[in-house]
Amino acid sequence: MTTGPFKIGVDDDTGADLGFVLSCLALGMISMEELHQWVHHVIDHTPSGDIPPHLVALLSMKKPSSVLQPHDAGLRRMPHDPFITDDRFDAMLGLQFFLRRDKTQAVDITQAEAEAALRKNPEVADRFFVLFPFLMEKAA
Repeated sequence: MTTGPFKIGVDDDTGADLGFVLSCLALGMISMEELHQWVHHVIDHTPSGDIPPHLVALLSMKKPSSVLQPHDAGLRRMPHDPFITDDRFDAMLGLQFFLRRDKTQAVDITQAEAEAALRKNPEVADRFFVLFPFLMEKAA
């Protein structure tokens, strides 16, 4: 499902943007507050009749564990983002450290390796800031 400029489906393979955003939440790249900001950002840029109920349901969730487990009230399945390859996943960990200044979530990669992956895959930061333009100031 594409609504406005966003791909936020869950029933098929049209949820790439939502899949990326949820991956960012799972990795600690964004907080629940920032997830809610993103949902409002999507709603603001989407014709009102095109806003799916599962997106609005995310606003009532308070914990990442509530969001990341499929259930009938919210997301029946986790959307997939084919953009996230192994190398880009490692780059996401590098961006997580850059944004949060704390240890990456993964146990099988060092901070230096994650940062090197981010340098090799700058498209990860580009994608992140396209989806989260309101976080640009935080990263500066």
